[in-house]
Formats: sequence, C-alpha cells, structure tokens
Amino acid sequence: MKLFFRNTLLAIGTATALSACINIPYKAPVQQGNVIEADRAAAIREGMSKNEVANIVGSPLVNNLFRQDRWDYIYRLVENHKPAVQTRMSIWFTNGVVSKIERDLAPTEAQ
Repeated sequence: MKLFFRNTLLAIGTATALSACINIPYKAPVQQGNVIEADRAAAIREGMSKNEVANIVGSPLVNNLFRQDRWDYIYRLVENHKPAVQTRMSIWFTNGVVSKIERDLAPTEAQ
C-alpha cells in the first residue's frame, strides 16, 4: 500500500513537472475585416448600384479616400500557431454602378 501511494505521488509529480515544460501558449483566434460569404459575393453583378451592393454584402470597413470608385472587402483570420488566412473582393464603380469585380474568396495564406 505504501508503495502504491509512493508510485502515484511520483507519477503525479512527474506529470506536473513535464506539463510545466510545455512552451506553447494559447493564442485566441483573431478575425479582422468583412466576412465574405461566397453566395453573397456571387450575387454581385455588373450594373448594380452602390446601395444594392451594400444591401447584399454590407459596406466596406475601410473607405479609400483616394479611390472613391472602388470598394475593398478584406477578411483575415489568424489562428493559434497557424498561417494567416485571407480572402478579398474588390468592386469598382463607374457613375455609381458596378463596372468590375475581382474575387479571391478561396482562403489563401497571407504574405
């Protein structure tokens, strides 16, 4: 019985000591930008107005002061010890209607 307690105490002590050696702290996932859903992005068509686009995917989080004719939707996810994942969509407007759409909705590793 004495041997059992000694072995149990030794096992607990060893497990505690080894767990203190682990050097991988937890990092909370960080999401930034507009979440771009593929079905909503696919609903954007050339000829739509800015209001119609905003009703479907929302307004962009960052407005470019120098390019009022372009809306950029960027989403970035950084998870615990993994490469960052980024998606983007850019919409160009001419006279208030969509004239060009660029989509990169497949998750890619950010540079």
